[in-house]
Amino acid sequence: MAGLPGSAPLLRFLTGLPGRQDDVTAVMNGLFGDTLDDQGASLATPMTMRAGGSVLPLERHALASALGAAGIEAGPKICLLVHGLMSTESVWEFAGDTTTTYGTELARDHGVIAVALRYNTGRHISTNGRELATQLHELVAAWPVRVREIDLIGHSMGGLVLRSACHYAAGVRPRGGWPIGRSWTSRVRRVVLVGVPNLGAPLEVLVNLSSATLWSLPVPAARLVGLGLDHRSAGIKDLRFGAILDDDWQEQDPASVVRPRPHTVRPLRHARYLVISGSVTTDPEHPLARVIGDALVTSSSAAGGATDEAGAGEESVLPGATVRQFPKVTHIALANRPEIYAAIHEWWPT
Repeated sequence: MAGLPGSAPLLRFLTGLPGRQDDVTAVMNGLFGDTLDDQGASLATPMTMRAGGSVLPLERHALASALGAAGIEAGPKICLLVHGLMSTESVWEFAGDTTTTYGTELARDHGVIAVALRYNTGRHISTNGRELATQLHELVAAWPVRVREIDLIGHSMGGLVLRSACHYAAGVRPRGGWPIGRSWTSRVRRVVLVGVPNLGAPLEVLVNLSSATLWSLPVPAARLVGLGLDHRSAGIKDLRFGAILDDDWQEQDPASVVRPRPHTVRPLRHARYLVISGSVTTDPEHPLARVIGDALVTSSSAAGGATDEAGAGEESVLPGATVRQFPKVTHIALANRPEIYAAIHEWWPT
């Protein structure tokens, strides 16, 4: 594969591992997804909406048929779950119970229809954000019944993609269903950001996360980490300072060690925000927790600079957000733990 010297045989081997194809492809996309996408490679993950294990077509009659085939009765409330770097929607599955996710629990307790997004996490976050803005327009326009409510849940990079999509949605022109200029964002009621690096994550910690992810697979991980270090994707570079707009990376050197002044991305006016962060230690104020947070994201970055429980810090990019911290819960675990869902359920306003 051009741009990744000597990697083609390794990629063919890894993606041929039985039962591992989706997971390995997600890792490959996280590490090199921008290159894969630029080359039109078959390994590049297209952005798709999924429910009940099926890909949802974004056309009214086909969507109704797909929902029916999956045994899903369309309702007026949609909850979209967006995974993070090198993941798929499987990150939401509870340990020991792959049929349970925050989406299925919210469907039971709050009557939402859970939809999951799968996407190429190696592309620029803003590129994914703009495409998601368009796809959400098309999903709502094609939904079999009138959508009255949209709820958004993002883990890690997924939360940044959601914030980017909300910013770009006003400029997206839907193909049908709404008057020009009306955005799906007017129907968003709740946004839950789980372990999201709103103020960025140090690249060194990202490399450690990549290494841990790859070592968990029965593959030559050290070689992959070396490739990742040499050819890390645009998505990984964006995570360094939480770049969610085109301007954030077009105007700055992605490899800079100096934090740029980010462009303002305001929260949605009519939505409520819940921020969830974890910690590797029992005491969130422990020096180690302050440095590495949940092993990838610090609590201050997750809170967007908020300084108290109400999220009222003047420098916060999420003013007014409710902030919840969970000791001894690491980054990936934030996406699939019963106690995290309990906090979401308790906060979920009626």
